[in-house]
Amino acid sequence: MSTFLVVSLNPTYQLIMGYERISEGDVNRTEKWRSEFSGKGVNVARALSKLGNDVTLLTHMNPSRITEFQSQADADGFKASVVEDPSPLRTCVTILQTGSNGIGVTTTELVQESPAIEGSVTEASVLDYYRQILKSVECVIFTGTRSPGYSKTLYPDMAKLAKQAGCYVIMDVKKGDLTGSLDLEPEFRPDIVKPNLAELIQTFGGGFDPLELVENLPCNAVITNGVKGCFIHEVGRELSHIDALRVRSQNTTGCGDAFTAAMADSLMKGSNLLAACHAGIRAGALKAQEEPF
Repeated sequence: MSTFLVVSLNPTYQLIMGYERISEGDVNRTEKWRSEFSGKGVNVARALSKLGNDVTLLTHMNPSRITEFQSQADADGFKASVVEDPSPLRTCVTILQTGSNGIGVTTTELVQESPAIEGSVTEASVLDYYRQILKSVECVIFTGTRSPGYSKTLYPDMAKLAKQAGCYVIMDVKKGDLTGSLDLEPEFRPDIVKPNLAELIQTFGGGFDPLELVENLPCNAVITNGVKGCFIHEVGRELSHIDALRVRSQNTTGCGDAFTAAMADSLMKGSNLLAACHAGIRAGALKAQEEPF
Protein backbone atom coordinates (compact mmCIF):
# COMPACT_ATOMS: atom_id res chain seq x y z
CA MET A 1 0.00 0.00 0.00
CA SER A 2 1.30 3.43 -0.99
CA THR A 3 0.27 6.79 0.47
CA PHE A 4 -1.05 9.43 -1.90
CA LEU A 5 -2.20 13.02 -1.69
CA VAL A 6 -4.44 14.17 -4.54
CA VAL A 7 -4.71 17.96 -4.89
CA SER A 8 -7.71 19.17 -6.89
CA LEU A 9 -8.90 22.69 -6.06
CA ASN A 10 -11.97 22.61 -8.27
CA PRO A 11 -14.85 20.74 -6.56
CA THR A 12 -17.53 19.35 -8.84
CA TYR A 13 -20.94 17.75 -8.60
CA GLN A 14 -21.85 15.64 -11.64
CA LEU A 15 -25.15 14.54 -13.14
CA ILE A 16 -24.99 11.67 -15.65
CA MET A 17 -28.06 11.08 -17.86
CA GLY A 18 -28.62 8.33 -20.44
CA TYR A 19 -30.78 8.54 -23.56
CA GLU A 20 -31.27 6.67 -26.81
CA ARG A 21 -30.98 10.07 -28.46
CA ILE A 22 -31.57 13.73 -27.57
CA SER A 23 -34.17 15.75 -29.46
CA GLU A 24 -33.09 19.39 -29.48
CA GLY A 25 -35.79 21.91 -28.57
CA ASP A 26 -37.94 19.24 -26.87
CA VAL A 27 -38.38 17.91 -23.35
CA ASN A 28 -36.14 14.84 -22.99
CA ARG A 29 -37.03 12.52 -20.09
CA THR A 30 -35.04 9.56 -18.84
CA GLU A 31 -35.08 7.03 -16.02
CA LYS A 32 -31.36 6.42 -16.50
CA TRP A 33 -29.43 8.90 -14.38
CA ARG A 34 -27.22 9.24 -11.35
CA SER A 35 -25.56 12.11 -9.51
CA GLU A 36 -22.50 12.33 -7.27
CA PHE A 37 -19.48 14.39 -6.33
CA SER A 38 -17.01 13.91 -9.13
CA GLY A 39 -14.33 15.76 -11.08
CA LYS A 40 -10.75 14.75 -11.73
CA GLY A 41 -9.68 14.76 -8.09
CA VAL A 42 -12.49 12.50 -6.90
CA ASN A 43 -12.02 10.19 -9.90
CA VAL A 44 -8.29 9.76 -9.23
CA ALA A 45 -8.71 9.36 -5.46
CA ARG A 46 -11.47 6.78 -5.88
CA ALA A 47 -9.45 4.77 -8.41
CA LEU A 48 -6.31 4.82 -6.23
CA SER A 49 -8.37 3.64 -3.26
CA LYS A 50 -9.79 0.74 -5.28
CA LEU A 51 -6.20 -0.31 -5.99
CA GLY A 52 -5.62 -0.65 -2.24
CA ASN A 53 -3.84 2.60 -1.46
CA ASP A 54 -4.09 5.10 1.39
CA VAL A 55 -5.43 8.25 -0.30
CA THR A 56 -6.24 11.78 0.84
CA LEU A 57 -7.97 14.31 -1.41
CA LEU A 58 -7.35 17.99 -0.65
CA THR A 59 -9.95 20.45 -1.95
CA HIS A 60 -12.18 23.34 -0.89
CA MET A 61 -15.96 23.36 -0.71
CA ASN A 62 -19.00 25.31 0.38
CA PRO A 63 -19.68 24.37 4.04
CA SER A 64 -23.26 23.32 3.23
CA ARG A 65 -21.98 20.41 1.12
CA ILE A 66 -18.97 19.19 3.12
CA THR A 67 -20.74 16.57 5.25
CA GLU A 68 -22.38 15.08 2.15
CA PHE A 69 -19.04 15.05 0.35
CA GLN A 70 -17.18 13.41 3.21
CA SER A 71 -19.85 10.69 3.40
CA GLN A 72 -19.26 9.86 -0.25
CA ALA A 73 -15.48 9.91 0.25
CA ASP A 74 -15.84 7.46 3.14
CA ALA A 75 -17.94 5.17 0.96
CA ASP A 76 -15.37 5.42 -1.84
CA GLY A 77 -12.52 4.56 0.52
CA PHE A 78 -10.47 7.76 0.61
CA LYS A 79 -10.00 10.58 3.13
CA ALA A 80 -11.34 14.05 2.35
CA SER A 81 -9.36 17.01 3.66
CA VAL A 82 -11.68 19.93 2.95
CA VAL A 83 -11.15 23.66 3.44
CA GLU A 84 -14.34 25.67 3.86
CA ASP A 85 -15.00 28.30 1.18
CA PRO A 86 -18.35 30.07 0.62
CA SER A 87 -18.22 29.84 -3.19
CA PRO A 88 -21.01 27.75 -4.77
CA LEU A 89 -20.33 24.21 -5.97
CA ARG A 90 -20.40 23.83 -9.74
CA THR A 91 -22.47 21.14 -11.45
CA CYS A 92 -21.41 19.43 -14.68
CA VAL A 93 -23.72 17.28 -16.82
CA THR A 94 -22.75 14.21 -18.85
CA ILE A 95 -25.21 13.07 -21.53
CA LEU A 96 -24.81 9.53 -22.88
CA GLN A 97 -26.60 8.64 -26.11
CA THR A 98 -26.70 5.03 -27.33
CA GLY A 99 -28.58 5.48 -30.62
CA SER A 100 -31.50 3.33 -31.69
CA ASN A 101 -29.32 0.29 -32.45
CA GLY A 102 -27.67 0.37 -29.01
CA ILE A 103 -24.20 0.06 -30.57
CA GLY A 104 -21.66 2.61 -29.41
CA VAL A 105 -22.14 5.50 -27.01
CA THR A 106 -21.76 9.21 -27.64
CA THR A 107 -20.57 11.16 -24.59
CA THR A 108 -21.43 14.86 -24.39
CA GLU A 109 -20.09 16.99 -21.54
CA LEU A 110 -21.84 20.19 -20.41
CA VAL A 111 -19.24 21.84 -18.20
CA GLN A 112 -19.92 24.73 -15.86
CA GLU A 113 -16.76 26.74 -15.31
CA SER A 114 -15.64 26.82 -11.72
CA PRO A 115 -16.67 29.87 -9.68
CA ALA A 116 -13.92 31.86 -8.00
CA ILE A 117 -13.12 31.15 -4.37
CA GLU A 118 -14.60 33.75 -2.04
CA GLY A 119 -12.91 33.13 1.31
CA SER A 120 -10.20 35.59 2.33
CA VAL A 121 -8.13 32.86 4.01
CA THR A 122 -8.97 29.90 1.75
CA GLU A 123 -5.57 29.70 0.04
CA ALA A 124 -3.68 30.05 3.33
CA SER A 125 -5.80 27.28 4.86
CA VAL A 126 -5.20 25.03 1.84
CA LEU A 127 -1.45 25.51 2.25
CA ASP A 128 -1.65 24.79 5.99
CA TYR A 129 -3.52 21.53 5.35
CA TYR A 130 -1.12 20.69 2.54
CA ARG A 131 2.04 21.11 4.62
CA GLN A 132 0.62 18.85 7.32
CA ILE A 133 -0.42 16.08 4.92
CA LEU A 134 2.95 16.18 3.10
CA LYS A 135 4.61 14.76 6.19
CA SER A 136 2.94 11.38 5.70
CA VAL A 137 2.65 10.76 1.93
CA GLU A 138 4.91 9.31 -0.74
CA CYS A 139 3.30 10.71 -3.88
CA VAL A 140 1.43 13.94 -4.65
CA ILE A 141 -0.85 14.18 -7.68
CA PHE A 142 -2.11 17.55 -8.90
CA THR A 143 -5.08 17.15 -11.22
CA GLY A 144 -7.49 19.53 -12.89
CA THR A 145 -7.69 23.28 -13.23
CA ARG A 146 -7.64 25.19 -9.94
CA SER A 147 -10.57 27.51 -9.32
CA PRO A 148 -10.10 31.24 -10.05
CA GLY A 149 -8.99 33.30 -7.08
CA TYR A 150 -5.97 31.22 -6.14
CA SER A 151 -2.48 32.60 -6.80
CA LYS A 152 -1.20 31.82 -10.28
CA THR A 153 1.94 30.23 -8.84
CA LEU A 154 0.11 28.10 -6.26
CA TYR A 155 0.51 24.71 -7.97
CA PRO A 156 4.19 25.21 -8.89
CA ASP A 157 4.84 26.44 -5.33
CA MET A 158 3.09 23.37 -3.91
CA ALA A 159 5.02 21.08 -6.26
CA LYS A 160 8.27 22.60 -4.99
CA LEU A 161 7.21 21.99 -1.38
CA ALA A 162 6.42 18.37 -2.24
CA LYS A 163 9.82 17.81 -3.83
CA GLN A 164 11.53 19.42 -0.83
CA ALA A 165 9.62 16.94 1.36
CA GLY A 166 10.93 14.03 -0.72
CA CYS A 167 7.64 13.20 -2.44
CA TYR A 168 7.15 11.88 -5.96
CA VAL A 169 5.13 14.46 -7.95
CA ILE A 170 2.73 13.90 -10.86
CA MET A 171 1.00 16.89 -12.47
CA ASP A 172 -2.08 16.39 -14.67
CA VAL A 173 -2.57 20.12 -15.28
CA LYS A 174 -2.46 22.62 -18.14
CA LYS A 175 -1.73 26.22 -19.10
CA GLY A 176 0.07 28.30 -16.44
CA ASP A 177 0.00 25.52 -13.86
CA LEU A 178 1.92 23.32 -16.32
CA THR A 179 4.36 25.89 -17.66
CA GLY A 180 5.03 27.25 -14.18
CA SER A 181 5.91 23.77 -12.96
CA LEU A 182 8.20 23.13 -15.92
CA ASP A 183 10.00 26.42 -15.23
CA LEU A 184 11.02 25.36 -11.72
CA GLU A 185 14.64 24.58 -10.93
CA PRO A 186 15.48 21.03 -12.11
CA GLU A 187 15.47 19.54 -8.61
CA PHE A 188 11.95 20.88 -7.95
CA ARG A 189 10.24 19.98 -11.23
CA PRO A 190 7.53 17.32 -11.26
CA ASP A 191 8.66 13.75 -11.82
CA ILE A 192 6.00 13.42 -14.51
CA VAL A 193 3.62 15.80 -16.25
CA LYS A 194 0.52 14.22 -17.79
CA PRO A 195 -1.65 16.53 -19.88
CA ASN A 196 -3.68 15.07 -22.72
CA LEU A 197 -2.88 16.21 -26.26
CA ALA A 198 -5.69 18.78 -26.34
CA GLU A 199 -4.47 20.30 -23.07
CA LEU A 200 -0.92 20.41 -24.40
CA ILE A 201 -2.12 22.39 -27.42
CA GLN A 202 -4.19 24.70 -25.17
CA THR A 203 -1.05 25.35 -23.14
CA PHE A 204 1.47 26.00 -25.90
CA GLY A 205 -0.76 26.92 -28.86
CA GLY A 206 -1.18 25.17 -32.19
CA GLY A 207 1.75 26.59 -34.13
CA PHE A 208 4.16 23.77 -33.40
CA ASP A 209 4.79 20.08 -33.90
CA PRO A 210 3.37 18.62 -30.66
CA LEU A 211 5.62 15.56 -30.76
CA GLU A 212 8.72 17.71 -31.16
CA LEU A 213 7.55 19.80 -28.22
CA VAL A 214 7.04 16.69 -26.07
CA GLU A 215 10.52 15.44 -26.90
CA ASN A 216 11.98 18.72 -25.61
CA LEU A 217 10.11 18.90 -22.31
CA PRO A 218 12.55 19.20 -19.39
CA CYS A 219 11.02 16.35 -17.37
CA ASN A 220 9.36 13.02 -18.02
CA ALA A 221 5.94 13.34 -19.64
CA VAL A 222 2.97 11.18 -20.58
CA ILE A 223 0.64 12.66 -23.20
CA THR A 224 -2.65 10.79 -23.47
CA ASN A 225 -4.75 10.98 -26.62
CA GLY A 226 -7.98 9.10 -26.04
CA VAL A 227 -8.57 6.15 -28.35
CA LYS A 228 -5.18 6.81 -29.97
CA GLY A 229 -3.26 5.78 -26.86
CA CYS A 230 -0.43 7.78 -25.32
CA PHE A 231 3.06 9.12 -25.96
CA ILE A 232 5.79 8.64 -23.38
CA HIS A 233 8.74 10.98 -23.05
CA GLU A 234 11.61 10.00 -20.78
CA VAL A 235 14.39 12.55 -20.65
CA GLY A 236 17.37 11.29 -22.64
CA ARG A 237 15.39 8.55 -24.43
CA GLU A 238 13.53 8.31 -27.70
CA LEU A 239 9.81 9.14 -27.63
CA SER A 240 7.65 6.01 -27.41
CA HIS A 241 3.96 5.28 -28.00
CA ILE A 242 1.39 2.80 -26.66
CA ASP A 243 -1.81 2.05 -28.56
CA ALA A 244 -5.13 2.16 -26.76
CA LEU A 245 -7.07 -1.08 -26.29
CA ARG A 246 -10.12 -1.54 -28.50
CA VAL A 247 -13.19 -1.92 -26.30
CA ARG A 248 -16.92 -1.28 -26.47
CA SER A 249 -17.28 1.95 -24.55
CA GLN A 250 -20.14 2.70 -22.15
CA ASN A 251 -18.88 6.07 -20.88
CA THR A 252 -15.53 7.72 -21.58
CA THR A 253 -15.77 10.21 -18.69
CA GLY A 254 -12.98 9.61 -16.19
CA CYS A 255 -10.91 7.30 -18.37
CA GLY A 256 -7.93 9.65 -18.24
CA ASP A 257 -8.24 9.82 -14.47
CA ALA A 258 -8.29 6.02 -14.23
CA PHE A 259 -5.10 6.06 -16.34
CA THR A 260 -3.46 8.55 -13.96
CA ALA A 261 -4.35 6.50 -10.89
CA ALA A 262 -3.16 3.17 -12.30
CA MET A 263 0.05 4.72 -13.63
CA ALA A 264 0.80 6.31 -10.25
CA ASP A 265 -0.01 3.10 -8.38
CA SER A 266 2.29 1.11 -10.65
CA LEU A 267 5.13 3.62 -10.33
CA MET A 268 4.93 3.58 -6.54
CA LYS A 269 5.14 -0.22 -6.66
CA GLY A 270 8.44 0.04 -8.50
CA SER A 271 7.45 -0.26 -12.17
CA ASN A 272 9.25 1.71 -14.84
CA LEU A 273 7.31 4.40 -16.70
CA LEU A 274 6.57 2.27 -19.76
CA ALA A 275 5.09 -0.55 -17.66
CA ALA A 276 3.15 1.98 -15.58
CA CYS A 277 1.63 3.45 -18.74
CA HIS A 278 0.55 -0.01 -19.88
CA ALA A 279 -1.24 -0.30 -16.53
CA GLY A 280 -2.82 3.07 -17.21
CA ILE A 281 -4.02 1.99 -20.66
CA ARG A 282 -5.68 -1.10 -19.19
CA ALA A 283 -7.34 0.91 -16.43
CA GLY A 284 -8.69 3.47 -18.89
CA ALA A 285 -10.13 0.69 -21.05
CA LEU A 286 -11.81 -0.97 -18.05
CA LYS A 287 -13.27 2.38 -16.97
CA ALA A 288 -14.72 2.95 -20.43
CA GLN A 289 -16.57 -0.37 -20.24
CA GLU A 290 -18.20 0.27 -16.84
CA GLU A 291 -21.98 0.37 -16.83
CA PRO A 292 -22.77 4.01 -15.94
CA PHE A 293 -26.13 3.43 -14.19
